Amino acid sequence: MRESLTKWFGSDTPLEVINFNIGMALFFISYVFSIASSFYLHMDSSFYYVTGIGIVLLTFFIGYATQSGKYQLSSFVIVVIFELVIFPVSYFIDGRFVSFMLMYYFLGFLLTVFVQDGKLRTISYLMFWLAWISSVIFSYFRLTREGLPVMEDVNIVLDVVVPMLVCAVFAVACTMASLRYYSTESKKAEQSRLEADETEKSKDVFLMNMSHEIRTPMNAIMSAGEIMLAKDISDDTRQNVHHITNACRALITTLDDLLVFSNDDVRNIVMQNSEYDLGDFLDDIINMISVRVMGSGVKLYVYIDPYIPRLLIGDVVRVRQVFINILNNAVKYTMEGHITLRVVMSDVMEDRMVLHADVSDTGIGIKEDKLPTLFDDFTRVEDDINESLKKEGSGLGLSITKSIVNACGGEIKVKSTYNKGSVFSFDIPQNISDNSPLAIVENNKELGVIICDDDENMKAVLKDTLRAMKIRCTVVENSDEMNSVIRQGIYTHLFITPECLEGSCDLPVLMGANITIVMMKEVDDTDDQFGDTRLVKPLSCLNIASYFASEQNQSAQRKESAEESADRDDRRILVSGARAMVVDDNMTNLMVAERLLTRMGFDVSTANSGTSALSLAKVMSFDILFIDYMMAGLNGIDTLRAIRKIQADWAKTVPCIVLTADAHEGAKQMLINAGFDDYLAKPIDMGEMEYMVKRYIPKDRLI
Repeated sequence: MRESLTKWFGSDTPLEVINFNIGMALFFISYVFSIASSFYLHMDSSFYYVTGIGIVLLTFFIGYATQSGKYQLSSFVIVVIFELVIFPVSYFIDGRFVSFMLMYYFLGFLLTVFVQDGKLRTISYLMFWLAWISSVIFSYFRLTREGLPVMEDVNIVLDVVVPMLVCAVFAVACTMASLRYYSTESKKAEQSRLEADETEKSKDVFLMNMSHEIRTPMNAIMSAGEIMLAKDISDDTRQNVHHITNACRALITTLDDLLVFSNDDVRNIVMQNSEYDLGDFLDDIINMISVRVMGSGVKLYVYIDPYIPRLLIGDVVRVRQVFINILNNAVKYTMEGHITLRVVMSDVMEDRMVLHADVSDTGIGIKEDKLPTLFDDFTRVEDDINESLKKEGSGLGLSITKSIVNACGGEIKVKSTYNKGSVFSFDIPQNISDNSPLAIVENNKELGVIICDDDENMKAVLKDTLRAMKIRCTVVENSDEMNSVIRQGIYTHLFITPECLEGSCDLPVLMGANITIVMMKEVDDTDDQFGDTRLVKPLSCLNIASYFASEQNQSAQRKESAEESADRDDRRILVSGARAMVVDDNMTNLMVAERLLTRMGFDVSTANSGTSALSLAKVMSFDILFIDYMMAGLNGIDTLRAIRKIQADWAKTVPCIVLTADAHEGAKQMLINAGFDDYLAKPIDMGEMEYMVKRYIPKDRLI
């Protein structure tokens, strides 16, 4: 019995089932009472027939609901049968205007309220009022027409109290069941909320730790790169260091966006516009992607409109991320063939234009049914053949890319044919800072270029590039044609690959001609046989213009001069007679920070733990402190609080900057609230550190 009651009315039973069972139980009780009272009232046999039919139908639909689970439908059919057939017939048999049977109409009404929903409930309501009012009117007119007394032999208990009591019990029982059900559901919802909060906190801790673990080595790499750039190093080494630091910055930006997109409440990307050199920007991206395809057998081709304004205004970090995400996707899904980057401009106005880029590839392509959701969060291009592609990446790259393009006021599109390749196109509006063209050669009318390459795509792109730069050019298909064109004497340069040069059958003519041989070499080709008279693929207007502007790397020399000037500015002494302490449990970061501060003129003391820092602070005074937040033992906050308690005037007012790799949302405010004066995120940016020094060191110590 207890098991049955638990099954019918237990807390795990759905509310509509509980109320249905309550209603059916009261229906049966009502029938038992009706049959019992019928003997007292001396009802005729027709009443028992109708009552019996009602019990049979009720039993049938209770069984149907139990087996099928369609409790709402069963309750609706029961209401229809009883409201339109059983109750009216019983009421008319009873024959009195004030009859207990009239009250039982409300059982169907209550069953509708507590069990049914939607259209079924609306129909049941209309049916109730129709049956109830019709029964009253019909019975009243019948009785008055036949001259029968309407109010004869009214039994208050049987005709009023009992039916009202039955309906009241039904309403109260269903209400209590509903309150108990909602209370249980509320507790479950609260428990789920608490569990979700714990999960969210665990996610935040994980993301904070991940950020710290990635940013800490990045700090060492980038800071060491800054120190290397300040030294007298070769051009190739300087360029490689630039590539390393640029790649680190791109990785840090991706990490920051992953942290942002991990928060469901934060989906807006804030743009930070500044002036940037489009030539340097594109050169960095091309070099980065060239290294990625190196040795893969995939060719990279680049066409850039040489008349795009060089100096633009926009969020260079975000725009770089768009280019890198799209190009990285092309590299990832292209196993053979080529990738082509095309950058042009459109909608040009005096101070604004649209930067348009196409990235086409010969990769696996995208199935048509995947295109509508391609830019959704955590969506990856999957290939049934290459299982490894299903596991690579976070699936946020294209989603972030679309968000950035939208934030810039642009648009991104994709066209793809499965197993043939894809074309991603995007437009990014940018403001113009200087209308000077990106890559113009002053003496272009005096130049002529012969192109000799076995790569048909490379020849076509290079030909288009030279013509866009208004440089006369011709493409030769073999050594005989090349030698014939050289003898014409109207061309000044021969752009040729090592393979084509080795296949030349008339090398004396080639070497004796008044023509400059420019070797077109792959990025991983380290052969320096021709010295500086070479261009590294992929060729674009950027490296071609740079070559022609100097013939002997004069552009590179000017760049070196500018960098040396900037380095001298970086190496200039900022302070005099000032003492700084750096606290970090990572020895590499400690060494890097010490060198950076020493270059600024500080007398630097270092500590590899909070305890060591406290010992130093008790015997020495400092003008500024740089303390890492996440350290073993005493963390940054505990270390700062301990130093503030030292009985010395300087300790209570000394500016303290927190060094942390925690880029999680709210970390800065939390650390400042804990007592730090400012926040310096790892990897340490030279400009940011210099700003901190100028802001917090007393003016009498600044030079």
